[in-house]
Amino acid sequence: MCMVKEKSTDELVKELLEKRDHESKNQIEKFINPDYSDFRNPFDFENMEAIVNKIISARENKEKIFIYGDYDVDGISGTAFLTKFFNEIGISADCYIPSRKETDYGVSKKSIDYFHKRHGKLVITVDTGYNTIEDVRYAKDLGIEVIVTDHHKTVKEKFDDEILYLNPKLSKNYKFQYLSGAGVAFKLAQGICMSLDLDMEIIYKYLDIVMIGTIADVVPMIDENRLIIKKGLKIIKNTKIKGLSYLLNYLRLNKKTLTTTDVSYYISPLINSLGRVGISRMGADFFLKDDDFDLYNIIEEMKEQNKQRRALEKNIFDDAMRKIKNLKIPLDKLSVIFLSSPKWHPGVIGVVSSRLAIKFNIPVVLVAIEGDYGKASCRSVGDISIFNLLSDVRNFLERYGGHDLAAGFVIHKENINKVKEYFIKAIPKMKLEHNKSKKDYEKNFDFELPLEDLGDKTFEFMEKMGPFGSNNPHPLFFDRNLKLDDIKKFGVDFRHFNGIIYKDKVNYNAVGFELAEEISPDYMNKTYNIVYYPEKIILNDEEVTQIILKSIKENK
Repeated sequence: MCMVKEKSTDELVKELLEKRDHESKNQIEKFINPDYSDFRNPFDFENMEAIVNKIISARENKEKIFIYGDYDVDGISGTAFLTKFFNEIGISADCYIPSRKETDYGVSKKSIDYFHKRHGKLVITVDTGYNTIEDVRYAKDLGIEVIVTDHHKTVKEKFDDEILYLNPKLSKNYKFQYLSGAGVAFKLAQGICMSLDLDMEIIYKYLDIVMIGTIADVVPMIDENRLIIKKGLKIIKNTKIKGLSYLLNYLRLNKKTLTTTDVSYYISPLINSLGRVGISRMGADFFLKDDDFDLYNIIEEMKEQNKQRRALEKNIFDDAMRKIKNLKIPLDKLSVIFLSSPKWHPGVIGVVSSRLAIKFNIPVVLVAIEGDYGKASCRSVGDISIFNLLSDVRNFLERYGGHDLAAGFVIHKENINKVKEYFIKAIPKMKLEHNKSKKDYEKNFDFELPLEDLGDKTFEFMEKMGPFGSNNPHPLFFDRNLKLDDIKKFGVDFRHFNGIIYKDKVNYNAVGFELAEEISPDYMNKTYNIVYYPEKIILNDEEVTQIILKSIKENK
């Protein structure tokens, strides 16, 4: 691995992109400098023209449209974006975000009745589908058309042709499959703008809303997703959304250049808390409202619900760990964690599933049981497609959906053990090319960069490579023989730490997520090798460099 100081910024970018299979000069240029002109033609979607025509017709006839969104950050943000856009171009639109406690998935008879009473004529889903084809037919009998915009990996059903839908994973012509739900909503707005010959600025100015949903859904940060995120992170600095500006001020992020990490760790959890344990509709109102008093109350509710979410998360995590320790299989022999309980909140099990999958490096399925049914959140690792596993057992499921690494399902409780047994038998047979053991970051870094050589060139390089996320991880740097001081452990189970990391010449604030167990009680007498990346943060109203540790190993 080369020393960073030996190469120019452009050489470093080229070397890393070539390592990540961006080989041609054109690919590299588009990666570094994505432009609005790089957005794909929305009319490559087979149904786009028909859908756009229906929406334009509703506009001309002054018909009421309802946007029906999922209750996660992706669904909430996409719904708010589309509602805001519609109202701005003269379409009468309102949004509907269901509660997690509602048993039906997607548009159902219950929601159709709600829309009918309010004179709705057209329903457009965001990040979700429909409950049953009978519900869609029921809507048609009432004079309500249903349009489905979704992005989940689904098998096309025989009834789908009865519905106008936009789904990049079901499209034969649209060449980018990995849009988020908010991203698909954006493509719909783009198609409408093109048909009405509207200035694209009307949607570009709200790309920060779409960006938040795209980051939250952890889709690959390539192609159109990268363009949405890179532009959105610039737009959010001077956001047109009053709620966002207030939230950035509360989080003390208003003075810094935002990163995907800021969105993932600070902004998304607060919005998500409303969908998980609070009032889902408030998440959309956060983006749509302009009244100061309303926004103050929404942000206060976010803070309160986030506290509750953390408490629920800790209780479920502790309970799951007790169940894991009581299993008759040794931990190093576990191939999957599959647990259920009637005590668990369905809105929080996804967060706990993610933590357990990271901790044990194996797929995790947690099922929250209520009455005769269970709602499950699944997380996977490496090359194990949790979605494909669910497809194999779909006859035992009421419904399911999701992605390779994150999915969910609803199941009758009498079928839980049947699915569990299949997972336990099937997963050990699957190939684990990248996940036979935990990733050793100390052997997986990109460049050697002593802390004393950190400077403007490094951050210029990081700026060109960002934003970072799935399929575009942070460049990782290596340094050796560092010391620690003023270490404080924090978080649930005190699994994280922060403090000072230093050599003779320099010292920096450092934070290690999920790394606290690597720090021994007599750490001040030790030296450590680290894999890390640097970031800029605001501390005491001053921009400073912080070291994000990905690996820290004591020198023996």
